[in-house]
Amino acid sequence: MTSNISNPDKIVNLEMKRLDQILLLLLEETMNSSVDKRDQPLEWSINHLFSCSQLAKLLAHKRGLDIELSGIAGAIHDIAIIRTGIFKDHGPLGAPMVRKMLEDYNVNYGAKSGELKEDEIDLIVEATYQHTEKKNYTEHKFVELIKDVDSLDRFLHSKDTYDFYSVRSKNSLKDLSIEFDEFK
Repeated sequence: MTSNISNPDKIVNLEMKRLDQILLLLLEETMNSSVDKRDQPLEWSINHLFSCSQLAKLLAHKRGLDIELSGIAGAIHDIAIIRTGIFKDHGPLGAPMVRKMLEDYNVNYGAKSGELKEDEIDLIVEATYQHTEKKNYTEHKFVELIKDVDSLDRFLHSKDTYDFYSVRSKNSLKDLSIEFDEFK
């Protein structure tokens, strides 16, 4: 088998300074959490923020959406659960938390890692707000991406998956040209 790579020593890098910094901030916040009672284990939140970020980047690429913004939204969408430990209404409750965190990011890290524009923040906040409404489909591609990513990650981590999550998971895997026997 021969390689079609013209320069095997060339380094390829998807530079995502904003995403990398926000992931560090989220991990730090999660590791320093003092919330004792949680609806789901803190370890799940850590796994979920990183895997949703990666899944969001893959699906965003396939769907023609901004990869870095999708990775940020995938990572940050459950911030209310990280901060409060409570699952109920975490989308709407998390939206203002996301806005504040991203505005603080701009003040403290924007010059170094790149600022998020106001419309980019609005997009991530809206996706956070609506991501818990999995049964409702919208025309908003970015919101639907985060709903799909959240559903797919639950499926891939063997969490109990309700039918409406399964539909989203199956469609997302189809977008990536992946078939699972569970959906046949």
